[in-house]
This record gives sequence, C-alpha cells and structure tokens, in this order.
Amino acid sequence: MTPPRPATALLLGIAAFAVIATFLHAPIPQDPAYHLFADTRALAGIPNFADVASNFIFLIAGVYGLSRRKRLAEPGGERAYTTLCAGVLLVSVGSAYYHLSPSNPTLVWDRLPMTVAFMAFFAMLLEERVLTGARPLAPLIVAGLASAVYWAWSDDLRPYLLVQFLPLMLMPVILVLYPRKYLSTRPLVAALVLYAAAKFFEVYDREVFSAAALSGHTVKHLLAGGASLCLISAVPAPLARVSRG
Repeated sequence: MTPPRPATALLLGIAAFAVIATFLHAPIPQDPAYHLFADTRALAGIPNFADVASNFIFLIAGVYGLSRRKRLAEPGGERAYTTLCAGVLLVSVGSAYYHLSPSNPTLVWDRLPMTVAFMAFFAMLLEERVLTGARPLAPLIVAGLASAVYWAWSDDLRPYLLVQFLPLMLMPVILVLYPRKYLSTRPLVAALVLYAAAKFFEVYDREVFSAAALSGHTVKHLLAGGASLCLISAVPAPLARVSRG
C-alpha cells in the first residue's frame, strides 16, 4: 500500500485527534439557557421577529445558488453543490421555525439542514482538492444527519459539534496544502472569516444587543448567510468572471 503523502497524513492526523478528543470528553448536554436569546421583540404578531426574519438571507443564498446550478463551469461537483444550496435554503426554514418558539424539539429542525450544508460543502472541498475521483457526499450527509438525530435522542452534542467544527479545522489546511482545481480560494477564505465572526457574535448575543439595535444572534445569522453566499460563489459559473485566487 502506498503511504499517504504528508498533506494527507496531516489531515488524517488532525481528524483522528479531533474524533478521539471528542469522544474521550464527557457527554455535552444542550444548555437550556441557549434558547434565551436577547432580542425577544415581536413585530406584526411574529415573536422574536429579528431572529426569525434574519434567516431570509439563507433563503436568498440558497435560491441564488440553485439558480446558477445549470451554468456551473465544473459539472463534476454538481451533486455536492446542489446539496449545499438546498441545505442552505432549508436552513432558512428550519432556523426561522426554531426562532418562533426556541426549544430543543424545534432546534432539531434548525440543526438537520445545517448538517446537510456543512457536510455538502466539506464533500465538495474534498472532491475538488483531496479525494480526486471519490464521492464522499452520501456518507458525509448520513454522518451529519445522524449527529443531529443522535443529539435529539441523547442530548449529547459531541457528534454534532464534531460535524460542525472539524470541517472548519481542516479547511485552512486544505486551502494551503492542496492545489486549486476550480474552487476560488478567496471566497472560501472570506466564508471562513465570516463564519468565525458569526460565532463570535453568537457568543456575545446580549452584549451586542445592549449596545446596538440588533442582537448578536441576529448579526450571526447575517454573517453566516454571507458566508453561505461566499461558499456558493466559490464555484465558478461561465457567466461570472472567475478569480484565480
């Protein structure tokens, strides 16, 4: 058997470390305080209006992505790309539904499409730069959905957190060590920065709300939606000018 090249060995090492560390950790239950968002203002009879309405950006991103599906310059990645766009679109529905009445049962419908989007993007990146000729989409989608279902059944967040954050850990390594084939690097880097900022604002939900007209969680939605648009835009279409970055 041919040993993996150093870059692949590094990816496998990071992934193995993350998986082992995750499952050596004690089970992580969902904090009930997670559902207590800062901005509970209603508008037009819609509770938590800003957190509900800000999910519209995911709808825009998903529809935009699907609208350009038939014009992709690289049709080989169409399955993963289409799944990514559909996942982002469904996040707008699931997250809006959750924010109407935040609770563990409604949060499931937020997290299921999120795992689809995470895993579809990860599959697309692996197919394009790491696993030439392989098709990891189906097993990754199954793993993502299973992580959300497992959390809903057990109240243990460990697999879900692994599904969410392992691709983010591996993404910079892949972008640096593997050559670009067709995915534009700059939008991918922008997506990573925007998503990191989104997580920051999520943590400081109340502090942002006390200082601004919007809550940190609402800003998180807008930034994460922007990150989704960057991921979708990284896939070139012939009618768009493709960056060589």
